[in-house]
Amino acid sequence: MKTDYSCFEQRERGFINPIKHVKRWGRNIKHSYQRIKYGYCDRDVWSIDWWFLNVVPNMLEDLKETTHGYPCMPNNFSQALVGTGAPEEVDEEGMERWKDILSEMIFLFREANEDTCTKKNPYEEEYDREFKEFTEKYGLFGDGLKTDEEKAEEERKGSYRMYMPSDVPEYKELSELYFAEERKIDEYRYECKDKGMDLFKEWFWNLWD
Repeated sequence: MKTDYSCFEQRERGFINPIKHVKRWGRNIKHSYQRIKYGYCDRDVWSIDWWFLNVVPNMLEDLKETTHGYPCMPNNFSQALVGTGAPEEVDEEGMERWKDILSEMIFLFREANEDTCTKKNPYEEEYDREFKEFTEKYGLFGDGLKTDEEKAEEERKGSYRMYMPSDVPEYKELSELYFAEERKIDEYRYECKDKGMDLFKEWFWNLWD
């Protein structure tokens, strides 16, 4: 399933300041022009990793659906197929294996993308509820937990102490479970990114039709 990745900034909900509205459209026109002239725009440059994980899998999916051939180079799978059957059988098997490689790249890059990764944190909904409850009880970043001494020290040093749910015993266990799962998912996504890049490097010169 393809992901949407537009150079257009989406309209904000509710009342929009007319000046901000005009500026947003000005940026959209600029970014569209840059895409047409250069193939990329400022929004892509601001987050190249995000651009790659949203755009490249879509391109690979189109290549997989429209390709008319498969790689035929020394040491690649197609050479090993020569002489193993009739030409049409060789072509069919070669195309199948090439599309499998493209599918693997697509899958790995989509798994590396936080928005399209299939692994989800089983504690996310519960953590969100407790975070909301924590904020209602103690304020944003737990201001209600601060002692007079801490407030005085902040005033003196110009610092700001932020409390999180994990700092409160009643929320500590869930917070630890939630962030442990987040670390596991991050590790999985990074592993998928590395594997995808390895395939991308291996077949880089063959990504054309």
